[in-house]
Amino acid sequence: MAITHTIRIGAPSEAVFVLYADVPSWTEWDSQTEDVSLPSGLTQGSAGWLKPCKGPKARIEVTQVRPGRSFTVESRLPFCRMVFGHDLQDDGVQTEATHWVRFTGPLAFLFRRVIGTGIDATLPDTLLGLKRVAEGRQTAR
Repeated sequence: MAITHTIRIGAPSEAVFVLYADVPSWTEWDSQTEDVSLPSGLTQGSAGWLKPCKGPKARIEVTQVRPGRSFTVESRLPFCRMVFGHDLQDDGVQTEATHWVRFTGPLAFLFRRVIGTGIDATLPDTLLGLKRVAEGRQTAR
């Protein structure tokens, strides 16, 4: 079972995906990310790390990218995998952005309770930040 949150953004999906692809900008719109590094960029198989504002630096790997539409990042925990998904649906004027996280493995139940509760509480703020930056860039055009 995934933790899922969605928001409507007044910008086309390509404009939103530009923010995803600009990995150093993640800290601009994601208030929960202190720092991030993906030396090979947002490409499938790219590996790096993410430092959340609360918690230790975690190794991450981009496991799936569909340019303009979605990407997935995975982090390994003891006997558990935490998978973050970022999906965009575009109607030509607005974009529906959905961020989700899923825990799998023998200790998924534990990490969902310990880490998942905080993620569930902060994902709406992350999506509001994405909306603010994406719409701000559209207005500046």
